[in-house]
Amino acid sequence: MRILEKLSIKPFAVVGHRGSAGRTPENTLRSIDYAVGIGVDIVEVDVRSTRDGVLILLHDPDFKRVAGVDVVAKNVEYAWIKDNVSIGGEQVPRLEEVLEFVKNRDIGLFIEVKEPETTRKILELISMHGVVDRVAVISFYDDVLTITKRLNPAVVTGLIYARPPGRILDAIGLGAKIVLPQYRLATNRAVNLAHRYGLKVVAWTVNTREDALKLVEAGVDGLASDIPGVLIGIRREVVSKGSS
Repeated sequence: MRILEKLSIKPFAVVGHRGSAGRTPENTLRSIDYAVGIGVDIVEVDVRSTRDGVLILLHDPDFKRVAGVDVVAKNVEYAWIKDNVSIGGEQVPRLEEVLEFVKNRDIGLFIEVKEPETTRKILELISMHGVVDRVAVISFYDDVLTITKRLNPAVVTGLIYARPPGRILDAIGLGAKIVLPQYRLATNRAVNLAHRYGLKVVAWTVNTREDALKLVEAGVDGLASDIPGVLIGIRREVVSKGSS
């Protein structure tokens, strides 16, 4: 199923944030496998580069928070990371490993680009692994979306933002198909505006039942969560009530 079709799942698509960050070590193959196993529709991961140009999964610039290693990823080679860094007992995976994982499963993938200069190589890997239709490249950086549209217009892009009043009109100008607002910005009015322009709306990071139900009422297309299993349960409840 293509990535935008995943975001057409009703009443909403469930996105595993950094795999399943609230249940397993974030941005690891174990976390992604867990998310897929419980039935998420899309997995979101963060990508950075090492000094020798290997693309890895990592949210922060360094490994201090996730592994207690105060080293910046782009200052060391991947071989060093492999030997010295463990995230909850898990190795730091390469993006290539994740793309191979996705390729063989019915799962969508959001790749959040943390460093615009890595965009070209990310796109090359997406094409090489034959998952163009399964992936969306998302970022806070406008340049990432601009580069993606120039180099491979077939790749779906999404603009992330966290400050009011939001960036829906900017997303349209950048050719994005998805907007990813911090959940407090996904109001009824904002969601309606995005839908009017044909954009899918994915709110993040939604970790409470109260927030999830409020966003479902607002009409969002997807919810990203650290605890995606909870959202899957809420989705079942919403579907059950709708059919009763």
